[in-house]
Amino acid sequence: MSHREKSEGFHSEPKYSRRFALGAALWSGLAAVRGWWGGQSAQAAALPLDHVTPQTATAIEHGLKWLAARQVADGGFGRRGSYARNVGVCALAGTAFLSHRGMTGPYRRQIQESIRYLTSRAQEDGFLVEADVKTHAPLYGHGYATMFFGQVFGESFDPRVRDVLKAATQLILKSQNEQGGWCYTSDPEDADVSITTCQIMALFSAQQAGIAVPRSAIDRSVKFLRQAQNPDGGFRYRLNDPPESLFPRSAAAVVALTCAGLQDDEVVQRGRDYLRQPHPPLELSPGQLAEYHFYGRFYATHAAWQAGKTEWDRWYPTVRDELLSQQSPAGAWHDANIGDEYATAMALIVLQFPYGNVPLLAIR
Repeated sequence: MSHREKSEGFHSEPKYSRRFALGAALWSGLAAVRGWWGGQSAQAAALPLDHVTPQTATAIEHGLKWLAARQVADGGFGRRGSYARNVGVCALAGTAFLSHRGMTGPYRRQIQESIRYLTSRAQEDGFLVEADVKTHAPLYGHGYATMFFGQVFGESFDPRVRDVLKAATQLILKSQNEQGGWCYTSDPEDADVSITTCQIMALFSAQQAGIAVPRSAIDRSVKFLRQAQNPDGGFRYRLNDPPESLFPRSAAAVVALTCAGLQDDEVVQRGRDYLRQPHPPLELSPGQLAEYHFYGRFYATHAAWQAGKTEWDRWYPTVRDELLSQQSPAGAWHDANIGDEYATAMALIVLQFPYGNVPLLAIR
């Protein structure tokens, strides 16, 4: 980051788009006056709940109870495996509880415990990471944790949360490479669309909470994503990779670009066209989900919400019925790689999109 970016970026609010600015201002006003009724914001009450069937509501309650029971004494999630106590999984679980009725809902204790765990994992340089890192990409966990902090600060006004959020945001900004993306490693050509979209969404969440983000950082990330778009409208993994599109990362790119104010730009329109195309079957074999299943459903649902009523009415009932069929009798969803806490949190966030209790996910 240049000296000019550092001197300008943290002293002025960025200007992304009128739509994003209006949404951010609306949420700031709601949070400032604590405008909550029964745990729901005025913004949430205005969202359509047409597709939230009684069966959906029951599945959500069942899943939330299962997830709450999985939170351990220190506030984290996961007792074993490479993703045990992972900060990203904890942040997503916290977001699932926040999606229900906000900070004042029945899962407020679980949200506060998630905040306690995540703040305890803040390093001196701003990095949010579990003590014994076992995953190959800890910046993912950092991004989701930063995103979660941005959403809870608007309602909690906890100065400790703000300090951690500001430091975490600055680390993301410092980690952006010359291409405008983010990497798993120090190799400047290793930047990829998936980790980049995660960091972009974290920056927007921080901006909603009042943390200044240089517009130049967003502009550079948008340029990176534009270059990663393939002729079919989807997105490749890295700029130097073959032009192979994949549904989950393409959905993530469309969401990030829309949040950046490009909802009417050709890059987003072509991306949405790609997402509407028929894709490979959801199941590779009985009982085995396609790779990045829950990640893809999370971003595709967000993209459908951003696209408007027609796309929402097409997508949400489909993903809703799919997820309801995949829920276990215990109330959980299963992911053999990252874990059931992760899968359940993602599924619950998707199903609770219509509630509108997570400001970053409610803005169109």
